Order: sequence, then C-alpha cells, then structure tokens
Amino acid sequence: MQTRRTTNTAGFWRSGILLLVLGGPMLLSLAEAQADHPWLDAQMKKQRYACPPGNSPVRGPAEAQVTIVEFADYDCPYCASDEPVIKQVLAAYPTQVRLVFKNLPLDIHSGAKSKAVLADCMGAQGKFWPAHDALITGTAPQKVRQGADQGKLNACISAGGDGQVGTDLALAKKLGMAETPGWVVDGIRIGGSLGLGQFKLLVDAEIARKSAAK
Repeated sequence: MQTRRTTNTAGFWRSGILLLVLGGPMLLSLAEAQADHPWLDAQMKKQRYACPPGNSPVRGPAEAQVTIVEFADYDCPYCASDEPVIKQVLAAYPTQVRLVFKNLPLDIHSGAKSKAVLADCMGAQGKFWPAHDALITGTAPQKVRQGADQGKLNACISAGGDGQVGTDLALAKKLGMAETPGWVVDGIRIGGSLGLGQFKLLVDAEIARKSAAK
C-alpha cells in the first residue's frame, strides 16, 4: 500500500551535524546529532539489511560513501513528488551519494509493471534514465518509446524485459518493502516519503559514522 508519511523537518539544520557558530563551522559528534534529532536517532539504531545494487540503474559515483536505494512505482503520485527531492540530494552530495533505482510496481496500479518493463527495456538501449524521468512524471508510454529501436524494444517488452523487474520485486519482498516510495539508506529501511532535511541528516550521519570508523 502506498503511503504518504513525512516528518516535520523544520529547523533540522539549526542544530544539525554542521552548525555555523559565530561565523565559523562547528562539527557536532554523531552522538550529539542523534540526541538532537529523535527521528535520526531512531533510524541509526535500526537493524541494517543487505540491499545489493545488482544490475540496477545507478546515479552517482560507484565509490560514493552513502548508497540510497529507492523502491518506486511509476504510477505512485508520492514517488513523483519525491523525485525532485532525491535529485536535490544528489546535487547536494555529488561525490558522496549514489542512488540505486529498483522497481516496486504495486498491485493497485494496473499499469505500473508494464511501465517498469518499458523503462527496463529502454535501458537495454542505453536510455533508462530519460525513460525513468519521463515515466515518473506521468509522460505517456507511447511518447517515452520515441527514439528507441522499436523492433528491439517490442521484442524486449514481449519477453518481459531482462528480468530486472522480477528481481527487484523478489528483493522488495525479502526486505519487507510493501509501500512506495521505499528507501534503503546504507541498509536502513525507511517506508514513505522523506524530506530534503531528513535525507541530509541521514547522509551526514552516515558520512560521520564512516569517517569516525577509519
């Protein structure tokens, strides 16, 4: 079931991991940041789950410190509204964050799986991200197909894609992901929409945690 769950992020950056104090930066410890933000503290204490990228499409550098895995449905309105947010995250952390996209077409959306297969097959022709960006914002599949080799595309769609959609669904089931959008941030499962402030808190906390472990 798709859900719209958000947390009020007002003021997150007043006492986030990086503060500006008397005109200069002051880095808070991870423990201080968690104590200041109960939501972040709850996320960092969760059990972590393996969520391998596999052959899924990726945005961002392979060596990024933080991996965000998104499970989405092309007919989910909340996935569409979260798209600008995740792009802001990638823009804010161009070298520190990578996004892995995985499909979770819900049964309540009859056309979602076929759109996922279409994007998968467009990917076989090197056009996944343009197709993804168009589909997630509601562009009609017939328009998304333009510019592709139609014969190869039809053959791929008839075969059900290359199996990526089925692989993603199996992983989602294994992880207990049943709503969209769904996120796995360095193994931390989160269901529902997240705001930019929440993403930044979590990314900064993960970078701090990994830096402290070196």
